Amino acid sequence: MRLIEGQVKGVRADTDAPDADGYALACSTVPVSDITIACNENGIISDNETSAAAATGRNCPARAGAAIDIGTTTVSGKLIDLDSSMTLDTISLLNDQRVFGADVMSRIGAARNGKTEELFGLINRQAGRILGLFMERHNIPQIERLVVSGNTVMLHLFLNVDPSGMGELPFTPVFLEEKELNGKDLSLPVKKITVLPSVSAFIGGDITAGLAVLDIMNVPSPSLLVDIGTNGEMALVNRGTIYCCSTAAGPAFEGAEISCGVGGVKGAISAVEASAGGEAGISITTIGNISPIGICGSGLIDAVALMLRRGIIDETGFMAGSEKGFYLAPGISINNRDIRQFQLAKSAILTGIRILCRSAGLKPADIKNVFVAGGLGFFINRQNAADAGLFPKEFLEKISVCGNLSLQGAEESLLNKDFMKKCKDITSRCTVVELAKDPSFTDEFTDNLLFTHY
Repeated sequence: MRLIEGQVKGVRADTDAPDADGYALACSTVPVSDITIACNENGIISDNETSAAAATGRNCPARAGAAIDIGTTTVSGKLIDLDSSMTLDTISLLNDQRVFGADVMSRIGAARNGKTEELFGLINRQAGRILGLFMERHNIPQIERLVVSGNTVMLHLFLNVDPSGMGELPFTPVFLEEKELNGKDLSLPVKKITVLPSVSAFIGGDITAGLAVLDIMNVPSPSLLVDIGTNGEMALVNRGTIYCCSTAAGPAFEGAEISCGVGGVKGAISAVEASAGGEAGISITTIGNISPIGICGSGLIDAVALMLRRGIIDETGFMAGSEKGFYLAPGISINNRDIRQFQLAKSAILTGIRILCRSAGLKPADIKNVFVAGGLGFFINRQNAADAGLFPKEFLEKISVCGNLSLQGAEESLLNKDFMKKCKDITSRCTVVELAKDPSFTDEFTDNLLFTHY
């Protein structure tokens, strides 16, 4: 937990409560006054086996590199042995900048109100903590290289560059090209830092990285990459041209704005299935197979699909018995407002897909490969995603779940000297489609709010 106000003391001699960053172990701490705390929902998620190896002094590389993906909601990092290409450690945290809002427009608004330095400080300290943990666990005196990927706004804030120009027409970023600098320029414990190139104000290095990892220009048939996050970025490749767009999906798929929503952390309900037994005729799966603490995006998609099949939700999204909600586990349910948030998010994604297809002169059935990226991609059920109206039905047999391609791209940039050349080629081939300028956007978005196939 993190102490906001009040005083606490540790119950063990070796417990420093709170530490220099305000954090304390709840199981080893007692309050000595009224206190206000922030629960550690953004706690570190790491591989137990990796951590155990670090504790015994193994996996201490001669040369180490780090890859970090800065998402609007989540910040993920990897430690890489540059000689063996082996992943030594992983860390995932909720982005500390979320105190300024859940989406990029909120962060831009904060920057326009003079908060750029504070936003930079939050992500800089968070990146420093991730790197420091890597070094401590693996006895590394210094990390040689850090490669950073993320959406355009997050990359600006990582470099302490004011993103205000992206908050109003004509949505102008300060930079889009790759950046190379020394670690000391950002007071980070690395020798060199590389920031991957972006395409536009709302098509960032995360999409560039994902397309490069997929080697998309060598995929012969029309292919679509969809990164389901707060930004909802996507890219459709057809005959050497890449059509890109960003759609304001909002943070519902990452747990925010949902009454019992959480990110993709341990204890999050990641899958919901019909069951003959169990309460409410359902069974749930949680990340880490521990007691549920809330529901993340993939679990929300499963729950909505199940509610549609059972007629609990009608085509407008109205939920019968909404005053009680749809029970998932003790203290965890889905209410009518949650369904509305889901409808807004799924309509944004589906509308982007349909307009992007038309811009490329294609129909959804013409797309041969659909790559789903982002943290949601680790757990998504393809059938339920189609049933809930997130994707066109024509995509069902074409979906490949890819996980965090942005982080994979940052990792590959550490290991492959030709990767940056591939990224630059991709950015040169991109045509940005402005959804709001499409004459059919409003009607399309309104239609896609409905669950018409039920």
